[in-house]
Amino acid sequence: MYINIEQYKVKFLSALCGYLLPALILPVHVYTLSYFWSQYSRNVEKRFCSCSCWDTVFKGPYETGVATYKHMYFNATSNGCKMWMLTTFAIVSLYESIKRLVRLALLKRLRFSMALLFLTTLFSHYYSWWSFINYWNDDFYSQWNHQLFFSLTELFSTGVILYYANSDNYISTRLLLLISGVGALHTLIAGSDQFIANVVQGRGQAHQVVRDLCLMTPDILNIFVPIMLYAHTSWKKSRIISGSVWNAIPKHGFEVAALLMLLVVGFTISIVL
Repeated sequence: MYINIEQYKVKFLSALCGYLLPALILPVHVYTLSYFWSQYSRNVEKRFCSCSCWDTVFKGPYETGVATYKHMYFNATSNGCKMWMLTTFAIVSLYESIKRLVRLALLKRLRFSMALLFLTTLFSHYYSWWSFINYWNDDFYSQWNHQLFFSLTELFSTGVILYYANSDNYISTRLLLLISGVGALHTLIAGSDQFIANVVQGRGQAHQVVRDLCLMTPDILNIFVPIMLYAHTSWKKSRIISGSVWNAIPKHGFEVAALLMLLVVGFTISIVL
């Protein structure tokens, strides 16, 4: 029986990398939090600690009422179910995305500019997941609609980025402008919200500055990288020898008008939410 070693290697390495990032992202996050928020933590004496607000459903007859210390426990509620479903979706999506990128790289079909954009947006998606988990866990929903708008637009943009990560896929001007539009919209909203106060004016604490920079950086890259990619593609197609690559970009009045409309409508929606 013939075994294709190269094909097996591609499948194994892509699956391994797809598994490692979801497995490591939460421990890295918790370690980072412990660095910034060490002053808020306290030592726990496990022998005398109890879980007094736990419904003990998943323990059944083995432990009921006020339980002893647990490294992890959860209550059987609708919000607990939502948290589990969201986490499952996030982990599977991250696994499949990383596996796809690694596979494309091993097959020499990876468009590195799109891979860069995807990797820089990981923190934004992780932050969204963590926010929704906290909303459900704390029953605190004042920022729910605002975060949902950010997350859905980010998911759409990332879906296009993953599609274009395959260098075999044809570059579409409109889809590239949509990526730039979402990045510009997020930059505009964030710039009018916490970023200026926390980073530019220096009012934020260290963890807030790091968070806002990690959220703003991918949005800025999402603006310019797609434009540069299209400029480079147009330059190659037109075989322009001299001059700036920006001269290779044809006039796209409809697309630009649609992009401006996207910014106006999106910013208005974010204010209403």
